[in-house]
This record gives sequence, structure tokens and C-alpha cells, in this order.
Amino acid sequence: MEQFIDLLDTPYSRRGSYMSFANDNNGVNVRGKSNLWLCNSRSLGYAMTSMASPNNYRQVLLQPISDGLPAAAFINTTPYEVVLETARGSLRFCLGEKRLMMARGTDGLTLRVTPPAPRFPGPTSIPLLDAAGRRMIEFNMSNLVITPIVGTIRVSPLFLEIVPDENGVVQVAFDDCPIDPDLRAVDEYPSYEECVASVREEFDGFCESIMPELPEPYEKKRLQALWQTWNMMVGPDDENDYHRPMVKMIHCIFEQAFAWQMPMQAACLKRDPRLAWDVFCSCFQFQDRNGRLSDAIPYRDVPGRPAMKPPVQGMMLLWLMENGVVDAAAPSNEEKQWLLERMIRATEYYFKYRDCDKDGLCEYFKALETGWEDAPQYKLGMPLAAPDLNAYLALQLEAIARFGEKCGMPAEEQAGYLKRSRELIDRIIGSFWDGERWFAFSCETGKRSDCDNISLYLPLALGERLPKEIREKSIARMFREGGFDTPYGLASEALDSRYYRGGFCCGSVITPAQFFLCLALEACGRRDLAEQVGRKYCTALKNHGFYHIYNALSGEEDRTLTAYGERGLFWSAWTSSCYFFLADRYGR
Repeated sequence: MEQFIDLLDTPYSRRGSYMSFANDNNGVNVRGKSNLWLCNSRSLGYAMTSMASPNNYRQVLLQPISDGLPAAAFINTTPYEVVLETARGSLRFCLGEKRLMMARGTDGLTLRVTPPAPRFPGPTSIPLLDAAGRRMIEFNMSNLVITPIVGTIRVSPLFLEIVPDENGVVQVAFDDCPIDPDLRAVDEYPSYEECVASVREEFDGFCESIMPELPEPYEKKRLQALWQTWNMMVGPDDENDYHRPMVKMIHCIFEQAFAWQMPMQAACLKRDPRLAWDVFCSCFQFQDRNGRLSDAIPYRDVPGRPAMKPPVQGMMLLWLMENGVVDAAAPSNEEKQWLLERMIRATEYYFKYRDCDKDGLCEYFKALETGWEDAPQYKLGMPLAAPDLNAYLALQLEAIARFGEKCGMPAEEQAGYLKRSRELIDRIIGSFWDGERWFAFSCETGKRSDCDNISLYLPLALGERLPKEIREKSIARMFREGGFDTPYGLASEALDSRYYRGGFCCGSVITPAQFFLCLALEACGRRDLAEQVGRKYCTALKNHGFYHIYNALSGEEDRTLTAYGERGLFWSAWTSSCYFFLADRYGR
């Protein structure tokens, strides 16, 4: 069987589910040196389940047992199943429903289930005292009800074992229960084959609707990219606080949907216009009374989150309108008015709360607000006036006017927003361009940045709204020898900069730089350079996987970043969506 997804690259789930599979935190994927864990992907923020555990959010260990001992296993995957393969046979696992995992084996193997230690003194499992012989175990923010469908449960103090029947068959249902369950009868469970068919139908349908093919050089990774995005998608249900479909970023460490990623995800999902519209609108459901959009949206909303990210919504709404996605989604007048009102509030927030010196330019107050958290210019201190933030806001003002036209906004009001946009662009040019390069400056000291960070070039997203000389000089500087251009995409800090150190935003090749700058280069009439960057980046992802951070010199994925006890970042849905978007756009 050809490996579809390596669980060391990313945990394995399905759309809308909070159950996922993972290998050991420090495992390797060879027989006898890997373990399969069932995980609970509900998150209330950045913190994982247990910082003291070497396996963090992995809760339940699943092992094949032969002759009373764990059998050395290799974890294999298809788009629809996870398989534990041993020399004595295999056990198969499928997320047949959002809250149902089904396990099946036909080779005489016993399935051992080792729960986490109880948080307070007590048994590791409790019997539900029903005819089916069910047991219930803790599962982080929920419980797992284990139902033997074929075979019987054998209980020991530390684990459960589901022993096969006389024909060597074992089949077990694992119900993820966030509240006390209404148990279904054993004969009401779907068969294992029906579980697989359910995943197949949903995932194959998603692939067909979003990206049925890619150009030949990139086709081989298409299904993995689509799968990574699909398995990170969440939506409204009776327990979470999501109002619309959203796409989380990375399993485990960043098990949240990030507001500034949703407009980009909407562009990537453009072939399903209604889905793209809903994903775009999703971040506006999390807006405080001042108009600020919250950044990281976990499974359950946490009021008062201080973080936010740059206002890229206007830039991407313009793109969605120009590419016919908004019209194809056919939102009602009520839906359009709802979005317009929230776009206006989100924009005016910056001019009211992020222009402390009242010079008409908005500032960042925290590095976490920037999207480029460790970029060198932020060492100047805060508040920091930056060209990228103000360019986004200029596009946002224009987007309000253009979208307002669709909503029946009076012509004079549209003209007012367009006038403000043009005036802000004039301030951007006069305040952040020294005739040769872009810079940011401290509002307290007036000191200018002397780094060469890719985020400072995001005013190029203004395209022909900028003078031709500025566009040409900016692009020439970007692509100079020793600049940002690498065989793997654009570095986040120029290679010849004294601040280059290969960190997250100090020189690595990262997803948002490729996405935004490709669209910015197009807006400047340099589709040739956008194609060059897009193809290089997609080739790096094709060769190494959908990691968010790549070394700009070697092209290798950067897994040195650790957080919350995890040894490295997994594949990112931000990156996987960027792959199929850029490969489709520039790979033909």
C-alpha cells in the first residue's frame, strides 16, 4: 500500500471532526518505532492538554496485540483510512462520522486501548452496564464510549483490550461524546464499509468541486493538498462557537482558525463560490464592539482576546469581486448589507484606535498584530507606522466603495471612501518611500527601519495606484542579486540584509509572503514574476510537503520551531491551499 499521509507530517482527521490520529511526538514511521494515538482536537487556545506529557494532546494509545504482546506496527494511510500493519495482519481505522471512529480487524489481532490516566483518583474506564458491554473513558474535553460490535472487551487496570471473535474478527465503535450520550443500539451503527464510503464520498466530492486537476508537474500532490485543507475545515455544530465554515491552520499547535487567513482561503476555494463567500465572511462573526476582528478563533470562543492581524479583508474582497466569486455566490441583499456594515466597522477601528498621533497613518501596537511577528523593523518599538498596514487600509476603503455599490450605497458615499483611499495612498508614498526603498518608522522617536523585510513591499498590492517609478524600483530591488528571490520562493528578509538570520520572518520562505506578493506582482503588471515565484514555491512544497516555513538557502522545511512541547510544526492548511491555488494559477 502506498503511503498517502505520513502522520509525522500531519495528524489525520476529516472535515468537521474533533477526532484525529497522530504518531508519537518523537516517533519515527518504521515498524516497531511508531505508535498510533487517538487525539482530541478541541482547543480553547494555544495551550495543549498537558505540557508535562511527551505526547501532549495525544490521549488514547491504540495498539495491535498478538499472543498477549504488542505487535510491532507500521502506520499506513489512504485518503479514507488509517491502517496499523504488522507481520501478523492489520487493524483499520476510519472516521466514519464526525464523532464516530470505527476500528476493524480480520486477522485475529486484539486491539488494546490505553486511556490517559484519570485526572483524579478513579478507574481508567467505567462500565455503562448495558447489554453491549460498553465502557467509557476520558477524552480531554469529552468522553469516548467504546462499543464492541464484534468481539468482547477485556478490562485491566491500565487498559482495555477488544478481543476478536472465533473468526478472528474485531470491530469497535468509538463515540466522541461532549455531553452525556444517547447510546444507539449496536445494530444501528454503520458498517465499516459504510464508514469508508462516507469519507470517500465527502472527500472526493470536495476535490471535484474545488480543484479537479492541476498542471502535470503539480498533479501528484493535488490530493494531499486538498486533503490537508479539507481535514482542517470546521463548521457550525451544536457544541462549537463557529458560525460558518472556517479552516484551521495546523493540527495540535495552532488548532484554531485565524481571521486573516480566511480571506486567503476564500480565494483558494473560489470554485465553490458559496463556500468561498461563507469562509470569507466567517471572521466577521468575531468582532468586538469597537470593530476589531479577533485573530485566532478556537473551538469555543474566548472573550477578550487581545490579538488581531492585518486588515487584508479589503484586498481579498476586491479580488473576489474582480474574479466573479461574489456574484457567483449570489448572497442576498441582507447578507451583503451585513458584510458591508462589518467591513466599515473593521476599517474605522484602525483610524480610531491605531492612529495615536492623528497624522492620518495607522500604526501597529504589537508585533502580534502584524502577521510578521519577528521581522526586524519591530525592534524599533511600538507604535510603529508601517507601509503594509496602510496599504491594506487603502484597499479596504476602496473595497467598501466597490462593494457598497453592489449594496446600494449612495454614490456620494462611495466617492467619499474612494477619496479617503486616494488620500491615504498619497500619505503612504510621502511617508514610507525614500525614493529608493520602503521603510517603517517609530511614532515615538521618528527613527526609520534599516532592514529589508518583504512585508515592507506589500504596498505593491496597490498596483497601478502607485506611480510607475515606485513600482519599477521596488520590483527591481526585490529581484536584485542578494534580494528576496530564491530557488524556493521569496525570502522574508533580503539575503544580503544584515538582519538576515533565517528565522520565521527574518529570512525564511513563508506562505503569506508568496501568496500576497504573487497577487501584488500581478497587480503591478508583472505576471511573469508572479508565475516565477509561484512555480518555485509550489515545486518546493511538492518536493518537501506543506510546511509553513522553509529555509531560503537549502529549500528544506524548517521544523526547528518548537511550541508547547511539540518538536516541530506539522503541515499547514494555509500552505496546502496556497499550493493548489498557485499551482492552478501559474503552473499551466
